[in-house]
Amino acid sequence: MSATFNWWGEYGDSGSPTTGDLGVSGNLFNFKTEDSLASAADYTSYPITAGNNSYEVWLKGHFTDSFNKVQNAKFWKSSGGPDSGVSILSNQPFITTAYVTPVTTASTEATAAVPTASPGSANVPFEGSLAGSITAAGFSDFIVMQMQTTTAAAAGDTSTYTFTLTYDEN
Repeated sequence: MSATFNWWGEYGDSGSPTTGDLGVSGNLFNFKTEDSLASAADYTSYPITAGNNSYEVWLKGHFTDSFNKVQNAKFWKSSGGPDSGVSILSNQPFITTAYVTPVTTASTEATAAVPTASPGSANVPFEGSLAGSITAAGFSDFIVMQMQTTTAAAAGDTSTYTFTLTYDEN
């Protein structure tokens, strides 16, 4: 049997966050000015104006079913952008194990550009280690992202972005 993968999201107050599987494809989350992952279309109700930031987005890889080992997770932006005046930042490397309430101020978690090609080695840890792995249903560490804009950002929608997480299973 092999692992089943889903993106997992957390949002809301760190004392009692809302959590759940987001699926594996399609519009799973949006960068916006509301702290939620729900509704693929609600970003139009919570737009990011030029010069401001989105709320942080807190994601994990969620692995279920029976498998021997999942390891060597790699995360990158595989398509979309770049958009003038827009930066997608992340917590590189993704060694963040504890969820905190997302912010719209400049993130202290997401401070580096998201890679735009598959990394040469693991950049998403398991249990705080890039060399880590899981041998039963569980999660990667957090991938925290934030969209930051300058006043040069164009009005209207940005490009659609595709983020990819690959991993080795044996």
